[in-house]
Amino acid sequence: PYTPYQDPQGFIYVDTLGRNRLMRLDELYKFRDGTLTRLQTSLEDITKNIYMEYMQKRRCSTLEKKQANIMIKTIDKKLEERRMMRSLKKFVGGRHYRTDLWLL
Repeated sequence: PYTPYQDPQGFIYVDTLGRNRLMRLDELYKFRDGTLTRLQTSLEDITKNIYMEYMQKRRCSTLEKKQANIMIKTIDKKLEERRMMRSLKKFVGGRHYRTDLWLL
């Protein structure tokens, strides 16, 4: 359900209400981790020419594959940044954990 879009670089997806929405590359911070990982797996399927029943039946061009690779790298950076911020909150005191952090 993800289609590459060129002018503002991003992807068009269908939201829960059935509307077509644009996910821009510079607005990835608005989306949750689950949405980003679903997009990432779909983009990896596009770049590897794996066709699932939920994907489009046409071949993707090399430009679309390059855009998908750029988007995958950006999503990886964003997810890694979020994971690091969550783990840093442990040491700052933002969350209470049952385990002893001295052992980490």
